[in-house]
Amino acid sequence: MKPVIMLRAGETAKIIAVRSHDDQHMRKLTVFGLLPGADIEVLQTAPVYVLRIDNTELALDYETAAGILVATTRAGR
Repeated sequence: MKPVIMLRAGETAKIIAVRSHDDQHMRKLTVFGLLPGADIEVLQTAPVYVLRIDNTELALDYETAAGILVATTRAGR
């Protein structure tokens, strides 16, 4: 298990946990599908992290991406 910030563009992973100290922020993330068990693909890591969850592409700041813990499912391309 590692945070999204440890992944490179092209890697896919399964979300294990999502951590946030702000309940409202956490609710927003779940609306976009950032839930344990969801499969993600990292599209970009700079200047922000861009993740694909199903048909949604979501841009996240460093702090938010650091709070998403994943298990890698496939090596980068």
